Amino acid sequence: MPLSGSSARRYAEALLEVATESGSVSAYRASLERLAGAIGPEQVRSLRDRRMALERRRAALEAAAKEEPKAVRAVLVMLLERDRIGLLPQVARAFGELVDRREGIVHARITTPVELGERQRQDLVRRLEQTSGKRVRAAFAVDGALLGGARIQLGDRLIDTSVRAKLDAMRAQLAS
Repeated sequence: MPLSGSSARRYAEALLEVATESGSVSAYRASLERLAGAIGPEQVRSLRDRRMALERRRAALEAAAKEEPKAVRAVLVMLLERDRIGLLPQVARAFGELVDRREGIVHARITTPVELGERQRQDLVRRLEQTSGKRVRAAFAVDGALLGGARIQLGDRLIDTSVRAKLDAMRAQLAS
């Protein structure tokens, strides 16, 4: 289903345009994240069950989302009617990515061989922000297979300062 990513992005872009016009970007983001967490696989199956009339499914969805912004509810109903309600998590993710990109925030996944303390994490994020010129929102992971250093996925760039990467580079250099 290769189009789902682009479809989700189109829904997210439309919602971002409406949210920007109304000055409610953070409220829309929170709403989408809340709904994506609340409408899981079991609820999606129920909402896609054609044995139940579309009107009943729509009413159930509207009742569950009655406190959400009007445009978000409209997109939910549209997703339901087009049998694409399963895209909701991707729409929420795409919306968040669009907002972050607009605000100059880049996501980083930092993998180290040992757990870093809070101060070390903050220092590493600060250095990444200085070198990238962007605000960094980081997620940290531990991989005991790393011998040392770190592997940093910053947006679409991979920065590998692990001992393994350095040894591989040295081996390639010696072989040539």
